[in-house]
Amino acid sequence: MPDIGAATTSPTPPKKAFGAQRRQRRTNGPMTDHTVAPDQITVRHQRLRTQAAALLQELITPGSRCALVDFPMHANVGDSAIWLGERALLSELGADLTYVADLRSFSESTLAKRVPAGTGTILLHGGGNLGDLWPHHQRLRERVLTAFPDRRVIQLPQSIHFNNPTNLDHARAVFDAHPNLTLLVRDHLSLAVARREFQACSLLCPDLAFGITRPPHPNHPHYPVLWLSRTDHEAALRPLPAPGPGIWRTDWTASEGADPDWTTRLHAVQRELSTTTLPPGQRLIELYDRHAQLHLQRGCRLLTSGRVVVTDRLHAHLLSLLLGLPHILLEDRHAKIRGFRETWTNDWLIASWATHRSKPSTRP
Repeated sequence: MPDIGAATTSPTPPKKAFGAQRRQRRTNGPMTDHTVAPDQITVRHQRLRTQAAALLQELITPGSRCALVDFPMHANVGDSAIWLGERALLSELGADLTYVADLRSFSESTLAKRVPAGTGTILLHGGGNLGDLWPHHQRLRERVLTAFPDRRVIQLPQSIHFNNPTNLDHARAVFDAHPNLTLLVRDHLSLAVARREFQACSLLCPDLAFGITRPPHPNHPHYPVLWLSRTDHEAALRPLPAPGPGIWRTDWTASEGADPDWTTRLHAVQRELSTTTLPPGQRLIELYDRHAQLHLQRGCRLLTSGRVVVTDRLHAHLLSLLLGLPHILLEDRHAKIRGFRETWTNDWLIASWATHRSKPSTRP
């Protein structure tokens, strides 16, 4: 692995940072893999996007009513990317999105009115929270399944992880009691868990962040290396060394990478969401979309502030692929990135796993 543990946090670029970088010309955007045409990145993206769209088309009748539950009302960029991909794919499918909600705004009675029994599908937002790592989202999932046994429910692509067997037993009881549940999972490891533990139909599907048609325009790089490092309980159990010269280490679950204009726009959205009783229709969808777009914009600005990215976050990997950024992958605590990469992105060789004194791959 590159020496990211030197004893200084200076942002001054080192004279020799990452051998692969020295072989690249400087650009005003992210350092892309110059041995492969940019349209090949688009081809790979489109392949996964098309695969996800085809599966959704098999499961959801075009024009039918849908609810989309568990909007990510927080700052994690990855969840915002997933939401926007879900919205894009559902819109192309022609789904009639008649109800949306987050953890705070969810209402069983309103959902029942907006998606009457026999008229449509309840969709649960995808991500990495199926299990007991993020219990408030799991409780909402189980609440929906318990309250609506007469509606079809589709869990959009998730990773699955349970630490506590008691929590798995409870989830199994809730899931198995629902007569019309479909689980979409985004890696082979999760698919094995789903098919072993639950009776519901379980299918493999790419993460719906691939539903984004193109990420926001990149930033001009300011640092040789952007080290996007988890600071939550999904981070690997390893001590983090101090970053070396030219390396900026940060996370993206708060306001990292924001500027005053971005903050003003986010506060405007938050004020309208918090001070207005909005019906769960088009205006609320628009506000959710704006909230997610702002966080995706911030995340892409962070990633493209470095010529090379080092990360243990799955969606920093996914967005770096779409932005053409060479990046080095670190393990997270539950092998979320490894499971996803081995399932979908092993042929994107612009990414490489960190090993002692390794350098980022610049092959196609």
